[in-house]
Formats: sequence, C-alpha cells, structure tokens
Amino acid sequence: MCAMAYSVPDLPYPYEALEPHISADTMRFHHDKHHQAYVDKANAALAGTGLEDAPPQEILTRLTELPPDKRDAVRDNVGGHHNHTLFWESMTPGGAGKPAREGKLAGAIRETFGSFAGLTDTIKQAALSQFGSGWAWLVHDGYRVLIVTTSNQDSPLTDGLHPLLGIDVWEHAYYLDYENRRPDYVDAWLNVVDWDVVEQRYAAAPVPDVSDILLRSVTVCSVERRFGEVNADDARQHSTELKALAGWGPMAKIGSVARGWGDLATTMQKRNAATVADLDPGIVERAAIELWIVPPDRSMV
Repeated sequence: MCAMAYSVPDLPYPYEALEPHISADTMRFHHDKHHQAYVDKANAALAGTGLEDAPPQEILTRLTELPPDKRDAVRDNVGGHHNHTLFWESMTPGGAGKPAREGKLAGAIRETFGSFAGLTDTIKQAALSQFGSGWAWLVHDGYRVLIVTTSNQDSPLTDGLHPLLGIDVWEHAYYLDYENRRPDYVDAWLNVVDWDVVEQRYAAAPVPDVSDILLRSVTVCSVERRFGEVNADDARQHSTELKALAGWGPMAKIGSVARGWGDLATTMQKRNAATVADLDPGIVERAAIELWIVPPDRSMV
C-alpha cells in the first residue's frame, strides 16, 4: 500500500499568534479538523487515478482528465487542501503592512484598483457578496491583478488564474470568533495579511516569454529603437503625433494605435516603469499586439 500523497502542513506560527483578530481556538479547529478532513478525502479520491503524487496545482488544471465519478470529490478536496495551504501562508502575526510602494505588485494594484485602499475595499466587498461558502481572491491573469470569487473549495487555477491571496469565507473560518458577523471577520482578517508573501507569489506568477518582443525594432517619434527601450515620454509623444495623422486617407485606422501608445504611457507611469522592459511580460505582450508589433506578419505603423 502506497503512502498517502498529501498531509496537512504545519502552521508557520503558533495557534494564538493571530489573536485578537483570529483566536487560537478557531485556528486549531480550522487547521487541525477542517484542513485534515480535506486532506483525508483528497487522498481517498485520488487513489487509483495515477495522480496520487501530482502537485495540487497540476491536478486542479487537469480535472477534465479524471473519471467523471472522481471529478467532484477531487475538485472539492484537493481544492480545499490547496486553498487552505495558501491561506495559512498568507497570514502573519501583526500583518505585513502593504506591498512596497515602488514594487511591481503595488504598480499592478494601482493600475487595476487605483490605490491599495481600493484593493482592500474591493476584496472586502467580494468576500461579503459571496453567497454561502466560498472564497474571495486576488489573482493574476497573466496581464493584471483582479478580484474574483469562487464557491465552496473551487480554485482559481481551474479557470487559468494564478491565486495571490484568498480569504476563506466559510463559516468555520470565523464562527467561533464572530458568529454570523462576516463583515467583522473580514475587517479583522485584513489586519493579518502577509503582503510580503503575496508579493512573492506575484513575482512567481507564470508569464509569457517576451524577450523577442523587447528586441523588436520600432519607429517612435521618427527614431528607430528597440521596443524594450521605449519610455513613457516616448510613448506619449508618439501617441500625440499619430493622433494628428488619424483620419487622413490611408492613415484612417491609425487612431486605435495612437490610443494604444497613450495607454502604454499611462501604464508605465502607474507602474513606475522606466522603460517597456520594466513592465510585466504579460503587459508587454498585450501592448505589442495592440500596437501591431506582433504577430510578425502584421505591418508596422
């Protein structure tokens, strides 16, 4: 008989470390009982599938390969194991402030939510809007960060999203401390989020290889240069020049490209990027497509 694939990881801090926001009793009940139940059922559901030793993140992206009679149990329990593992690691005694202001995560947050306060307000509203049991997540889709919710123990991975931070809004996560007052629990939980860990997950999120795109030659403001060397001022000025041409004869469709260069300049400013090469790869790829820099069979403007 083979050994079980999964086990409940130890907490990275004592049970009482998150008090007064989350009590030791809740942590013991949630970690030792609920997480253990997901692990036990996940191991049972995976038996005989050939995926017993596969990482949860891999399994949650391959659910359709499982026999139909196994699929729901694997999704619920492998999802529960993976979600909870992320949850314990996402918290720290006293919290870890907020993302570094000049860091890439902070720039992504500003671009999507306007500010860190905008992010926390949005994730709180998402957590409160989730009907019944589930999660509210900060995720990365390869281009940007956004907030989504999932029901029960569904994982964002199943939808091709990379989870950065998740708040468990099942009642077992807070009932001993807050009874049915979910808003009080969410407010308390925001005090113990480890943003350093979230930043590390953001840095490790899967992204496309854009090395070839960064080396492509583009003509900006009548000067030829590498796309990766373009700065925000270059992009803004080029946008202005192209807008002046829009609507004239063969240049009638250039307006959308002009807007693309303007959007690129705004993105670089929000993300404190000195050049295009400093942007996240997903953004570089998206911008290159919008600006007709790729695919290679498209003509350049």
